Amino acid sequence: MALWNRKRSKPRRVDRLRPEGEVPWYRHLKSSRVRWQVGILLAFLVAVLLIVQMPRPPLPFHEGERTVHPILARVDFQYIDRQVTANVRELTALLRVPGLYSPDARQAIVLRESLLSLADEVAKATTLQEIPAASRDVWNASADMFGAVKAALGENAANLAAVQEAITTATAAMADPLSLPIVHEEDYQRASARIARFRDIRKQLPAGLSSDTAPVLEDPTAVIVVQLPEGDQTMALEKIMTLMQTDRIRSRIERLIDPALQPVFGSTGVGLLAVTMAPRVGPTLAYDQAKTENSRADVKRKVRPVPILRKAGTTLVEAGTAITEADLKVLKQEQEAHLARLGWVRTVLAWVSAVAILAVLILLQAGHTARIQVNVARSIPRSLMLVILSLVVVGVSKLAAQAGGTAAEPEAVATFLVTAAAMIVTIAYNQTFALAVVWTLVLLVSVAARADLDWALMTAAGAGVGILALGKISNRSKLIKVGALAGLIFLVVRSALAFWRLDYADMPLGMVPPAVLWPSFLCFCAGLAAGIVMLAILPGIERLFGIVTNISLLELCDINQPALKRLALEAPGTYAHSLLIGTLSEAAAEAIGAGGLLARVGAYFHDIGKASKPRYFVENYQEGEQAHGGLTPTMSRLIIMSHVKDGQEMADRLSLPPVIRNFIAEHHGTTLMEFFYHEAKQQAQEAGEDPPDESDYRYGGPKPRTPETAIVMLADAAEGATRSLKEQTATRIGTTVHDMIMKRLLDGQLDNCSLTLNDLHKIEEALTKTLLSVYHGRVSYPSRDEAGEGDATTADGTAGAEQNPDDEGADTQTQKPNASATERD
Repeated sequence: MALWNRKRSKPRRVDRLRPEGEVPWYRHLKSSRVRWQVGILLAFLVAVLLIVQMPRPPLPFHEGERTVHPILARVDFQYIDRQVTANVRELTALLRVPGLYSPDARQAIVLRESLLSLADEVAKATTLQEIPAASRDVWNASADMFGAVKAALGENAANLAAVQEAITTATAAMADPLSLPIVHEEDYQRASARIARFRDIRKQLPAGLSSDTAPVLEDPTAVIVVQLPEGDQTMALEKIMTLMQTDRIRSRIERLIDPALQPVFGSTGVGLLAVTMAPRVGPTLAYDQAKTENSRADVKRKVRPVPILRKAGTTLVEAGTAITEADLKVLKQEQEAHLARLGWVRTVLAWVSAVAILAVLILLQAGHTARIQVNVARSIPRSLMLVILSLVVVGVSKLAAQAGGTAAEPEAVATFLVTAAAMIVTIAYNQTFALAVVWTLVLLVSVAARADLDWALMTAAGAGVGILALGKISNRSKLIKVGALAGLIFLVVRSALAFWRLDYADMPLGMVPPAVLWPSFLCFCAGLAAGIVMLAILPGIERLFGIVTNISLLELCDINQPALKRLALEAPGTYAHSLLIGTLSEAAAEAIGAGGLLARVGAYFHDIGKASKPRYFVENYQEGEQAHGGLTPTMSRLIIMSHVKDGQEMADRLSLPPVIRNFIAEHHGTTLMEFFYHEAKQQAQEAGEDPPDESDYRYGGPKPRTPETAIVMLADAAEGATRSLKEQTATRIGTTVHDMIMKRLLDGQLDNCSLTLNDLHKIEEALTKTLLSVYHGRVSYPSRDEAGEGDATTADGTAGAEQNPDDEGADTQTQKPNASATERD
């Protein structure tokens, strides 16, 4: 084989060699948990990207803002002006639908009947005086009129039917609205005002309207529409009379009735009838308001929105003027036209840039979380809750920015959301992590809502001060105080930035305080509102994040809690023991900077399972009672171990917080029940059987995972061992506490908690000091009966030489069987 065909192994580069056991990053993706975390991170990135880019970026202008420079159109665009569209629709309706009127012949009919009655009375009378005075006065009957009517009626009123027909014909002519158009004065003014209103609205139309709107720019004719059965008829407004124009009405009536009634009543009679009828004829046309408005509404609905053309470079808002709501609408449509004409290249570039910006911010926060807050990074539910909280803050802030309004309103909404999120993260985790989350949220909101640097500085400062001031929540009023403090920082920082930038240098001095202080006051209210809202939703936050605040812990300390009350009544010895462990644990926890209140409350509840079988635990023994006397070591082991399970079940029924349940499950860890194990081992040896498995006599665990649960375990063991001492001197107590801590340490019970050797030293000192104060010595006084014998009792009358040894402890193998069988925690 040729030399050049040989395969040579390529040597590995030194810089690519990995330490033995180190796994490449891509192999971590084989873990389902890691894939879930990556998926959550990508989903968060996509969601924030959609919020930022869709539907459109918020305008950088706000209502009431004064422009320093004129705002020019960047592109040619047509925008739909709602006000102009409304004006054009109104003009079209006024042009196409004049006032609609309906005929009203009621008064003509009344006049006809009255006139026919007069003719009947003349036919019956022989002289004018025989006619009733009322009829004579109504029609101004004279002797000439009476004679003319009598002559027309003929001998014995033979022509009465012809006279009645003439009267009917004359009044019918009066009932014709086209012949005698009379309206009320207000209806005539309404018809006249239509023309003036049309011209006023037309003056408000801007230049640049499309050709489709040209017809509505013509002057309308002054007409009304009379609705007749045979069809609508248009009538010029100049031909219409009002009730006040009696002369015109009389003249028109006289012309209408003269052909029919002149032969009957004579020329003078016709004139008198016209004079009488003129004020009584009433309006013959009634304005139909409902039909007019409905017809105009139908016309308005058919008119399309009116586009207005603006050329690129034209001024949309003049320099130095305040931006109005109408200006904002124009600016929004100009922005939409500008975005639509960017082209796909610029659009893709904008999206890629947004991805780059957001990816950097989100990855920085993810890296910080993975290094600083491991419990969040490794927990899918906690990661999801943090992502949802961030999306709510960013999304609602974007909606507020797009909703418009003054600049202060969206800023106040975003400030409130960021402050509330800061308090939630501080309560759920810690201040360091909350500061990082808040700074990330401020940057994300600034990108999404296009907020300015002033808002970012103000929010970061106020929320940061609120986080640092929050700390432990020991009372409910603290949340409101922290919110008010954050709001005060918002007010000061925003006002200071406004004056520092000289934004109001050209404004009259009297207008400066309202212009500056009102937005700042809104931000103060946002901080205060965040504290009030947090106070209301605090229980929900505790349940959602599985945390317990000091407020809830103080409530759990109440002896009226069902579990503690039952423990005090059914197992008083265990109850007293729990109170003592609480005192010891709190002192030890505070010595190392852990949660002292949490340790105390956890100690109160750690043995609530003993309430189910209190008589099998030595602290609840009555005098002479030996509950384990007839039981095998296996049965005693099961009974003693069951108090952990019973306690967990009781905690579930009472809905105790998870952190309190951890004390019940972890305060024994996986420690060995030494007395029962050695007794079972001894019995097996005597019976010639195999020794029992040590794991069967160990608690099920888990081992303590927090400093507080580990402290309760150590305090429980140290207190039990100290109580069993015959001589509770300072030296023996200190030695016993040290031995018990070392025993738990060497047994591996402290492997899963974060306690250091320095912490254990401080815990030992705190436990020793507290136990010495509990088991302090007393001055002995000679009793009155045995003063001469040298016997001494304590000041409280109890023997001070030694204590009852019926308690378990580290030296349970040396105690009596029934005492050590309790295997105290």
